[in-house]
Amino acid sequence: MRIEARSTASGWACTGCGNRSSRVHSSYLRFPADAPSGGLRVVLCLRVRRFACPVASCPRRTFRKRVLLA
Repeated sequence: MRIEARSTASGWACTGCGNRSSRVHSSYLRFPADAPSGGLRVVLCLRVRRFACPVASCPRRTFRKRVLLA
């Protein structure tokens, strides 16, 4: 079984300076863990977006939205 998930947030605050950005720099796939469920192998496929910081003087040019899995 494969479960695909992605964040629906339109933007996020930069982890360097705190300014909000909605400009997506890129995205990538993460596979946090394989976990069995009911005897089936479950693969979690999570798409994570990287945002570009809008502040030129910020030391972080890009940052990702932190995704917490419970």
